Amino acid sequence: MSIEAGSRSNWWTKRPWRQIQTNLREIDMIDIDADRFVADLQEFKTTSVLINAAGIIASYPTKLPFHFQSPYLQGDSLKDIIEACHEADIAVTARTDFSKVRKPIYEQHPEWAYKSVQGNIVDYNGDVHVCLNSEYQQSYAIEIIRELLTTHDFDGIFFNMGGYQVKDYSYNYHGICQCDSCKRKFGDMFGLPLPTREDMSDPVFRKYKIFKNMTLKEHSKRIYDAIMAINPDLLVSNNLNQRGVFRQESNTAIARALPHWQYDASDNTKYVVSSYKPMVSSNTTVDFIDYQYRHVTVSPHQQELRLYQNLANGGGLDYYLIGRLDNHEDKSGYERIKQAFAFHSEHQDEFRNIMSKSTIALLRGPDGNTAEYQGWFRILTENHFPFDAVMVPAATGVPLDKYKAIIIPDYQPIGDELARKLDAFAHAGGVVISVSRSGFADESYENRSAPALKCLGIRRVNEIAPDMTSACFKLNDKTGLTRFPVTDLAYLDGSYIYADYEDTAEKQLQLIPPHMFGPPERCYYTQITDHPGFTINSYGKGKGIFIPWQPGALFHRQGHTNTIDLMADLLEHAAGLQPIGGNLSPMVEATVFAKEDGSSELLQLVNASGHFGVTFYAPVTMSDLEVSIPYDKTQPPQSVRSLVTGKDCEFTADSGTLTVKIPSLKLFEAIKIS
Repeated sequence: MSIEAGSRSNWWTKRPWRQIQTNLREIDMIDIDADRFVADLQEFKTTSVLINAAGIIASYPTKLPFHFQSPYLQGDSLKDIIEACHEADIAVTARTDFSKVRKPIYEQHPEWAYKSVQGNIVDYNGDVHVCLNSEYQQSYAIEIIRELLTTHDFDGIFFNMGGYQVKDYSYNYHGICQCDSCKRKFGDMFGLPLPTREDMSDPVFRKYKIFKNMTLKEHSKRIYDAIMAINPDLLVSNNLNQRGVFRQESNTAIARALPHWQYDASDNTKYVVSSYKPMVSSNTTVDFIDYQYRHVTVSPHQQELRLYQNLANGGGLDYYLIGRLDNHEDKSGYERIKQAFAFHSEHQDEFRNIMSKSTIALLRGPDGNTAEYQGWFRILTENHFPFDAVMVPAATGVPLDKYKAIIIPDYQPIGDELARKLDAFAHAGGVVISVSRSGFADESYENRSAPALKCLGIRRVNEIAPDMTSACFKLNDKTGLTRFPVTDLAYLDGSYIYADYEDTAEKQLQLIPPHMFGPPERCYYTQITDHPGFTINSYGKGKGIFIPWQPGALFHRQGHTNTIDLMADLLEHAAGLQPIGGNLSPMVEATVFAKEDGSSELLQLVNASGHFGVTFYAPVTMSDLEVSIPYDKTQPPQSVRSLVTGKDCEFTADSGTLTVKIPSLKLFEAIKIS
């Protein structure tokens, strides 16, 4: 569908999403050629492009005195580029960045700048950080947006580096902003001085967290309303309270802790698709290694893996590079990216209007324990339990009736409304699996006197022991522990919650407290307690399962099968959940989606075996695979066909189960069942 045909209202929902961001340097405008720019995009079968326009530098002739105009506008203009893109049926989104201004502008308006605790500004290569609460971001940015959108025929707008920025491009941390605007707003809201340290034990900092959330929400609405007044048909990226596209990045960083998060694209896509139904998920694969190495690409196999993880989890395709496609100095990723874009182009209708068939929800959010969450992401993915990731801030508005179980991975601040909704879910027949301190704080980050979830059957929390080194669980009853035929112990590390439980809570496993582990002659335990490894509490028609330690973080950090096998048994036998059957390797991610009209289903497999150590290679081809999924239709499917090979797949349908045989799996497979 052409964006020029008829109304542009919600145009992003009416066309396949294959976007490229050419993050143009100012020197790229010296000789940019609109026709060449479009021809390069067409080679990738691009449907949308994101291009630099305004903010730090105006990529067009501006009349505004405090909008720094690029001195390199010698090639084709932004207007020429937009017109050429539209003629090729490519939508154009303006990239803006209002987090910084050039030094001469700061010198005229020093009150706009971010201020550190020491009273310093952040001047990075002549670009000065400005505060979200300054008049620049609150008011003048709207003037820039108005000029941009009334002089150029953009289809959408994207805001880079929004929010409260406390680090520079070298990742130096500068602390909480202490500018006059922040002091005034925080003082008006709470009657307190700004905190100077990020410390959750400080009640003032907890108030500051609320302050940030409220001011960000207000600012987002102000900007959105201003844009809608200019053009109500414009796409506004990342406005979660409205509609549009949610764009984020799968990227790497030199100083980031290893290993790489191998499910980065799946994770980013999954939580948007699950939590923000009207939004299009546009998770981009970042071409470069880090800020410092923007001209050298990561492994082409890593980029390709990210793109297929996007597809497998219901998202669109997105690729981001520095500079132009024609003058980029490391094109090693191009061919594989083109192949992924071409595959989507050929089968784009199969990936539209689809919904996840997962019956498990894993809660996620900005205040979560990332290690615990990522550990559970791996536990579920590598045991082939299909699941959605639901954001806590959106969870009160997400229907839960499609789920059989909800997992809360040590997510501490849970509000009363969500707690009631989770308890009601359990009471109606669902399973709530709560890990460690989930719900131990309210939405204002204040500790509760008792855990929020009544379905867990916790009478009282007595102690949270921070260090359980050398502790284990005695597998005293092997019922439901099918993965432990010759193993009698499971180990734990990190914290453990000592609690008293209601009589309805059934205790599983027995805690062996920390004990001697050296010298070898004295390496034995003498005490087995009745403190559990997990509890199962009947609640209405359902149950609450409480895990008083952090198996996800432990597995994420150490990766021992002792941990993942215990949690897989808990999911399958204690929670009554069924994984996808067959002979898939743990290195294969499997998802199942269905057309919203019920006409077909899509079984997708992503082979991540190329992730070895900290490197991404081509995956190892797997042969003679068999996959069994629930199939609730009375008649067997008429067609089971591979979108990758175009060939029919051998299958059997019996007793509510569909078993598909897949002769060979390279990186990706998509099986259409109709």
